[in-house]
Order: sequence, then C-alpha cells, then structure tokens
Amino acid sequence: MSHDDQNLDQYPWMVNFKKNPIPVLLKAAPLPVRYQLVTDILEDSASEDFLALQKNLRKHQPRRKLLAEQNADGLWSIDGRTSGLSEPQIQTLQLLKQQEVLHELLDFSVTHKQEKVMLGMREVLRSLAEQELQLRLHHQSQAIFLAVTYQLEGNPIIKQLIRDIIARQNSDGGWSSLPDESSSCYWSSLFFIWTVGQSEKFRENRAIKKGFKYIESKVLQEGESTLLPGMQVWDTLISGTSGLSIISGGTLRYLETIKLIDGKNKDRKTYKLLDWLIDAQLKTGLWPSIVSRDKQGDFGVTLRVLKVLKHFQTQRVKETLKYDSDF
Repeated sequence: MSHDDQNLDQYPWMVNFKKNPIPVLLKAAPLPVRYQLVTDILEDSASEDFLALQKNLRKHQPRRKLLAEQNADGLWSIDGRTSGLSEPQIQTLQLLKQQEVLHELLDFSVTHKQEKVMLGMREVLRSLAEQELQLRLHHQSQAIFLAVTYQLEGNPIIKQLIRDIIARQNSDGGWSSLPDESSSCYWSSLFFIWTVGQSEKFRENRAIKKGFKYIESKVLQEGESTLLPGMQVWDTLISGTSGLSIISGGTLRYLETIKLIDGKNKDRKTYKLLDWLIDAQLKTGLWPSIVSRDKQGDFGVTLRVLKVLKHFQTQRVKETLKYDSDF
C-alpha cells in the first residue's frame, strides 16, 4: 500500500484527530517535510517512495542554492550594508548569519557528511573561541544545537560553552538572556533546555533537571520573558532560524522539550496540553502557525506536531490497553 491512501484506523495514536494529515503532507508539503514525514513518522527507509524522496532531496534547489552561496573560506555573506558598524558588531552579524544558514540546511535534512556544513561549523566554532562577542543565550544555544546535531558536541569549545551557561543558572532554575540581567527569561531558558535535551551527554545534568522544573512551574504564565511577552506567545507554534523566531514555538516547543527530557511524562497538565494541541488541528488537516489566527495551516509545524503526538499518544494508547487488560 502506498503511503498516501492510509486512514486513521491504521494509526491508533491518531484516534482523536479530525483528519489524517499524512496524505495532505505527502501531496503538498515541501520536499524536506515529506522526507522527514516518511522517515520519522512512517518509519520508512527502504520503500520506493523513500528512495525517490532521498534522491530528489540531494537535488533540491533551495538546498543546493544555499550550499553554492558559501565562500571558499566557509562563510556566507552578511545581508545588507555593514558600513559604520564596529568590528565586533560585524563579527557578531557574521556568526549569526552562519548559524542561520546552517540551521536552514538542517531543515533541508543536510547532515554532517556534507563538507560545506563542516566548513561552515568550523567558522562558528572559531568565532565562539576567538572573539569576545556579546551574545544572547538563544544565540549561544543555537550554536550548541547545531554542534549537537552536526555531531560536534564533543568539541571542547562547545563543552566549555555549555558549562559556562550552566554556571550562570539563576536561583529559580532559569537563565537570563544576557549575563548581566538578573531575571530569568522563560523562552531563552526553554530553548537552552530543549537544545541540551538533544545531547545524551548533558540531558541528565542536575542543573538541567532543575531548569526543567523551572520550565514546568511557569507553563502558561505570561510576563516571564521581556523578549517574547504576553499570552499569545503560547499559541505561536511556529519557530524559525533567525532573530527571536529561534525561541518561539510556544506550547509545541514546551511539549518537544518534555519529550526530550522526560519522555515518559504522565503529568495531567501535559495531557491537557496534548489534548489542546490535538484540538487545534484545522479542517485542512494541518496545524496552524498561530492557533486561532492561521486558518490554512503550516507544513513544518504540522510535521513537528506529529512527532510530539506520535510519541505521547502512542504511550497513552498502550496505557489504555494495559488498563483495560487489567480488568
């Protein structure tokens, strides 16, 4: 059976969905989303569909264009004019540009095996080691995230950066966006914990566990961040690769972090959030970039939602079956 004629009955974890989103994604989503859907959700790495997607991904035009724009020294050119900026400001912009492009390439399923990626990461590591740049926590976290995903987390510069950030933890368990700020920033802290949650070496760290408790205690509260204030930020499920979009993702990012740090979480609050997320599905079958604002849906958000729901809803189905069999 091909992937696109599947109904909800085949997926017990989709039992409460309004519509099966898989055919919608396979028909209309960008190539990298379809590739991840087939590998991560359908767990297929052998069919003709998979092999065709894999082959097409290597030729994917946006991916090839980004790789081709890299200079011989491993850098991508900064957008806009830099006249009038100081040397540290230009260096900071260059580092952020590197990280943005490397993050985009990750979304295109480029791996550490791509030589240009490793060349680009070399320049990120060099900037972190050699330049005294005033970086916010989310920019440092993005560098760590890229290093972990591109299999460079053992690099001493990255290990030291993680230790330095952990040492700056506030007494409430959170972290400030900048070292000289006193109050914790919820979304910067969440992004850091989500990032470290990708690393098997660091996710069991005591400070990370304490940070996770801070994150849990402040869920669905407003005013915990000056960078992303207000309540609507919880309904903003979309994340990006640059600027403050890195730390957005709202309730979805929170659930992704629980999956990484505490994958067997059975907290009632978590279940309520999962039910809210299921309920947010649109008639199109997709999930919105911002709940109650976006009526069309977003392919990337939908893929991320499916990864979270597959994990937690599969657990719930197993628990229900076990509960029923005990009687």
